[in-house]
Amino acid sequence: MPALASTPRMVGRHTELATLLEAFDDGENGVPRTVIVRGEAGVGKTRLVQEFLAVIAPGSLATATPAGEGLVIAFGQCVDLGPIGAPFGPVRRVLRDLHAAVGTEALREAAGSAAAIASLAALVPGIADETPESDEPAGAFAEAIEVLLERLSQRRHLVVILEDLQWADAATMALLKTLASTLRGRRLTLVATYRSDDIDRFHPLRPVLAELDRTRSVVRVEVSPLTPDEVAEQVAQLAPGFDPRMIEALAERSGGIPFLVEELVDLGDRALPDTLRELVLARYARLGDDAQQIVRAMAAGGMHVDDDVLAAVTAIDEQARDQAVREAIDTRVILSDGAGYAFRHALTREAVEAEMLPSERVRVHRRYAEHLQQHHGDSPDDASAIAEHWLAARDLTAAFDATVTALRQSRSRFSPATSAKLTERLTELWEQVPDAETRSGTTLAALHLDAAQAWHDLGESERALRSANEGLAACPDDPITRAALLRQRFVQAFNFEHRAAPDDLAEAASLLEGLEDRRARILLSRVLTNIALDEHGTDAAEHAARAIALAEEAGDDAALAVALTVEAWRIAGDEDDEPAALAPLERAMTLRLEPPLRAYAGAALTDMLLRVGRFADAAVVGAQLYDDVVRAGIERGSGGGIAHSLAFALFAAGRPDAARRYAQRARRLLSPAEGASVLRLLASHLSWDDRAAERDDLLVTERATIDDAFRRYPDKEGWWQIERAEAVLSLRGGGTETEAARAVLTVAENDEGPPAVRRYGLVTAALLGITPGLRVASDVRSSIERALDAWPDHGATRIHASFIRAVLTDAEGDAAARLAAWRGIVEVLADGGMPVWHTQAARVRLAWALIDTGARDDASALLAEVAAEAPRLGVSRVGRWATDLATQAGLVSAGTGVPTGAVATLTPRELQVLQLVAEGLTNPQIGKRLFISPKTASVHVSAILAKIGAANRAEAAALYTAAASASSSA
Repeated sequence: MPALASTPRMVGRHTELATLLEAFDDGENGVPRTVIVRGEAGVGKTRLVQEFLAVIAPGSLATATPAGEGLVIAFGQCVDLGPIGAPFGPVRRVLRDLHAAVGTEALREAAGSAAAIASLAALVPGIADETPESDEPAGAFAEAIEVLLERLSQRRHLVVILEDLQWADAATMALLKTLASTLRGRRLTLVATYRSDDIDRFHPLRPVLAELDRTRSVVRVEVSPLTPDEVAEQVAQLAPGFDPRMIEALAERSGGIPFLVEELVDLGDRALPDTLRELVLARYARLGDDAQQIVRAMAAGGMHVDDDVLAAVTAIDEQARDQAVREAIDTRVILSDGAGYAFRHALTREAVEAEMLPSERVRVHRRYAEHLQQHHGDSPDDASAIAEHWLAARDLTAAFDATVTALRQSRSRFSPATSAKLTERLTELWEQVPDAETRSGTTLAALHLDAAQAWHDLGESERALRSANEGLAACPDDPITRAALLRQRFVQAFNFEHRAAPDDLAEAASLLEGLEDRRARILLSRVLTNIALDEHGTDAAEHAARAIALAEEAGDDAALAVALTVEAWRIAGDEDDEPAALAPLERAMTLRLEPPLRAYAGAALTDMLLRVGRFADAAVVGAQLYDDVVRAGIERGSGGGIAHSLAFALFAAGRPDAARRYAQRARRLLSPAEGASVLRLLASHLSWDDRAAERDDLLVTERATIDDAFRRYPDKEGWWQIERAEAVLSLRGGGTETEAARAVLTVAENDEGPPAVRRYGLVTAALLGITPGLRVASDVRSSIERALDAWPDHGATRIHASFIRAVLTDAEGDAAARLAAWRGIVEVLADGGMPVWHTQAARVRLAWALIDTGARDDASALLAEVAAEAPRLGVSRVGRWATDLATQAGLVSAGTGVPTGAVATLTPRELQVLQLVAEGLTNPQIGKRLFISPKTASVHVSAILAKIGAANRAEAAALYTAAASASSSA
């Protein structure tokens, strides 16, 4: 009885399968997971994935399976097309599977914008009438894929399988890294496999794996060889009559690799081969001459070869070819696969390919290249394959030409990673090809410049710097290209080595001075903006002004927008005049700009509006800008920072519901470390909204992310110090607040810090350190006054200074002076200028001054307004201050309808929780009703019981009912 090709039931792997299923369950519950399955060749990675799919979608292992309600499975097989590959090769297969599963309309809807649909149409024929133009922004295609997967996974659970990452192209690897690290709150499970024995320290997948290792959402599964007992179980399934005395030797000889076990069992009574290579080739060796020739030709073409292609590259007549293919299938060397044939295992293909004679290899690869060029050249996979086949055929000129074509296709599909590698391939072949400049339509130096820019776009500063240096070595006489390379080297040296190289910029400027070429004036404008960024005073002003003038002369809106933005930064930083910095940014936004550059200038404008306290205007500009980047299909690349700024603007303007929506979008779009700033913003909001338990819960849950952000962005520590200080603010102050004031004063007094941080820090220190009726620490007061004296007298600084001076009057005890100071700042803040929490805090301080001057009715009315408005504005803590102050001053009577007794001391959030306790809800039910965790609900309940002196929940409910009844009857 012949042995089975493979076991009907998977042997072992129970722990590995359980890990995959746990990741699937996380995805089902809205927590995306990426599972990286690694193991040596033949160890059973694909079998493990098949078993996983059989569990989650029984009976449905075909591609694009909508297996069950809401579940869609899509496959992407990486193909060995050489060291570069076709951009997004396996992702293209995933997208086509998704298209087949959900349909055209759902795919278009998920793409979200016309720009994204146009980008995706390059790889998903039929979803748009036109394919995207080649001048679309670089990287937009990768972003379109990310957005598509994210939005599709809102309604469905997507399970995406990427097999054999060791062969993945650079664009796919970059996309995988982004997806694994940034997707949040979507039903997505990514499973990727790779051969660990192929990944040496020079393999391009290695740095991607290192990055993924730092990502918490990534789960790793190591598929190890089978144990001797498991080998025995596998053999028993393959060949029930196998001599048990041979199993121990078979286990040792196979090393526990299931594929090798199958091959050894298949030998039957035949002698064991001397080497592993001979074992892998054992089935091949039993084929006839024609079948061996067919299989060798297939091996040169990759894991899968279409039937028409195989016919074109083999010199065998049709009938003999069919017989040879049938023989290879029957011997289980290959199998039928769609419109062609595939090797049963990659190890077999690799061993067979090594059997080819050098002359045969050249001949077959040439046939592949010629056939694909004539019949399939428009496909991205084929464009890359043609170049690789010509290289293998040792025809370097044809390989060069094919690489030029592949580069053109890569650029049209917005893949900077693949484009950079293809560009480097051309530079390697350049000296070996006659008329390379004519054939490519460019120069060697310009190619290096293109590669440097592509690596820069990918954030690969080290490789960009290397490309720039190689370009400079090859560029002795072209001043414009040399100047561009010098500027590129300056930028990359700063990014990678954190050092400035002003000599490079000076040389670039000298090369460009006096050239009448429009390109030279545009480039000189960009060089001068780089110079201005690194300067201060008159020199910076002169260089920025000249950069603007050159861009205007050249009529280049892109260069002009950059120069105007740099000028705005110079004015805000060098001249400390943020209001004046608005004018160049507003002008930049009137120019005709491509979406990424418009987002760059618009983000700067939004930030500057925030700095000067124009929060409502910042919200309008930010919302329009966010809509623009979504329509342009660049939300992933540009939307995160905009959403973050917009969330702050909305919180500051008193629109917390909209602010929270944009804050969550920002967290979804930014990397975890970058998104830590959003966590800080949310923590600050929770403090001001009197939800301390939720703030603490958030910070504990996200502690690892925050710690990682501290390591990566130590310059953000100032804002976190302010957030911690804000959390302890209270109405009356005390010793703890004085210590917090001292801590945050270090931020306010840091001359190197941004003005906005220094201003906010000093306001926080003043509120913490100075309270009416309490003795002020002299060192705190003197530090505040000293910092205040150094501020310029304009714009937002003037408003903040007035606020702090009003706080200082609280320390002097003169009620009339306090009243005048607070009345003045409250009138100013009615038109904006400071966040809503500071505005409402100012109104409470004004009411306090009114009480102390005897204007109790005015104080009572003002405090009632603050208490009523605060929850809607997202500043419930200030509302509680208003209620506490009114109560302590005897302004609130029983007839006001405010809860009396101990219940009156509860915060608005605690009152919500107590009401639900009175309704009989459990902690999980309260959490679900209020969108908080059961743990947070439990913390609230414990705090409530302690505050109102209740022994248990029933007693607390009774006290609430009594207080509510007394309030309503009054």
